Amino acid sequence: MTGRHLIEQIVEEVVNKLLSAQSAPNSKTKHNLLAVGDLERVDTHLLKLLEENWNVLPYDFSEDAELHTVMKVIFLDAPQDLFVKGALGICDTPESELLSACIIDYVPVTLIPKNNLYKILIGEKKTNGEYFSSLMEYREKLLKFGVEINSIEDFAAPKPINSEKPVTKRLITHRDVQECKMNEILVDKQTIITPLARDTARELGKSITVMDTKGLKTHANGNGNRQCMGNKKRR
Repeated sequence: MTGRHLIEQIVEEVVNKLLSAQSAPNSKTKHNLLAVGDLERVDTHLLKLLEENWNVLPYDFSEDAELHTVMKVIFLDAPQDLFVKGALGICDTPESELLSACIIDYVPVTLIPKNNLYKILIGEKKTNGEYFSSLMEYREKLLKFGVEINSIEDFAAPKPINSEKPVTKRLITHRDVQECKMNEILVDKQTIITPLARDTARELGKSITVMDTKGLKTHANGNGNRQCMGNKKRR
């Protein structure tokens, strides 16, 4: 088993156990969410949704983070330097040190990038081609480390995948796959599918189908390979 697979397996097992505890019948326990950043800048409605589902703990950099006490860590309004440093393992600021600690200790972590950066990452904003490629490489590294990259809207109010139409979510995580009621998940070409999502789909016997611009289907498997079958392309 490769190091990457081992890391993903450990992270998946930890998150699954925590999610199982969260979804236990009649359980009213809200798990701890460590929020790094200015919560006052979060939209009031979204903050209310977060507080309904989580025990939101603002992080104080003057104190040591007790990561064993939280279910997840989110970095609000994460700047590009934190995004890059996380991918490269650079720890020269309190934020980058905390992000590294989360990755090393298998603590589920989500980066909520600054709006301009997020638009670039999901392809809504065009930029220099080579520069964009570099950012995509950093993104892929973070995803392989188990780091989720999401918007605050989708994090606060995740939408379950339950229709036969391609979903418009920009990021499909293992939790989306678990909550999906369908055996085939349809997504568009711009959707980012995390390695853990692919692994979860394979384990649950589900398929992730990417619709191209001509309405043809591309099935995403855990290996990321493609096989052509008639009018369908399997990935």
